[in-house]
Amino acid sequence: MIADQHKIMARLVELSHWEWANLPLLKTVVGRHVYFSIVHDAIFHASGPTDRSLKQVLNHPEYTDRAVRMKLREMEDEGLITRVYNEKDKRARQIVPTAKLLDLMAKHAENTQKMLEKDFIILERQS
Repeated sequence: MIADQHKIMARLVELSHWEWANLPLLKTVVGRHVYFSIVHDAIFHASGPTDRSLKQVLNHPEYTDRAVRMKLREMEDEGLITRVYNEKDKRARQIVPTAKLLDLMAKHAENTQKMLEKDFIILERQS
């Protein structure tokens, strides 16, 4: 059991190094939160835009709105996201991942899988 735990930790360290080198956004705690919140929303709402506002997607009691907005602005400047007005409520805005971010997410998932497959067999669960 301990050997498996060491293997898991070794792969997590390897993944962390890859993220540090390839995903500068993840170098801060707020950046990590924003990235994974957007990833989560993109995965679970992949069928199209949702009515979820920025606050609903990114709300976290530990991070200030200002810090989150600054990270969003940075992502927008880097061409990773666009912000659009909600169709139903023009006061609310939504995050739309760009092709650049979707490509980055795919590379992140691919590298995570490659690292884990060095020591583990990954089986897809049937639902």
